[in-house]
Amino acid sequence: MTLVDHMFRACAILQDMEAKDEICLAGLFHGAYGTEGLHNDNVEAIPDTRRAEVRTIVGPDVEKMIYTFSVMSYMSLGKSFRRVMRPGGTPQLRDRRTGLEIPLDREQFLDILRMKLGDVLAHMPPQAGHTLVDLPTEYAGFWKVAAEYFGPATVSTWNKFTGGELWIDPEQN
Repeated sequence: MTLVDHMFRACAILQDMEAKDEICLAGLFHGAYGTEGLHNDNVEAIPDTRRAEVRTIVGPDVEKMIYTFSVMSYMSLGKSFRRVMRPGGTPQLRDRRTGLEIPLDREQFLDILRMKLGDVLAHMPPQAGHTLVDLPTEYAGFWKVAAEYFGPATVSTWNKFTGGELWIDPEQN
């Protein structure tokens, strides 16, 4: 699967989760600047003119989401989610290059987290029992909690793409 295929798949997964249109659009472009997972440390080398081009296509808020996604530390994403789940908790997402905090409110952080969940699911090939990421042993617990946090549509999407031992029982009404 190419990077472009992956980004289209992430967007489709986010749509299936019933994410806001802005999150789906950001998911379509989420790898445009690279990510920690792609080991792209040249984010600071992206000229302002390139970011301006992306802003022209997707708008300033979506471009900021894409850029934040590209520079964030995955470790701080997990820590921020644990903080946000506490009453009154606030995220402390960090720039992986500088270690500085990325100022985000709770909703902006949750948009980034949802986008990353779509990305994680997009890395899972459709073939049963085969994944590019060792999701079951390394990340499943965290991402299952995130899927449940986002509610029934996200749980349904999670189950559609994972199933088996990763299945989440939907809550009965």
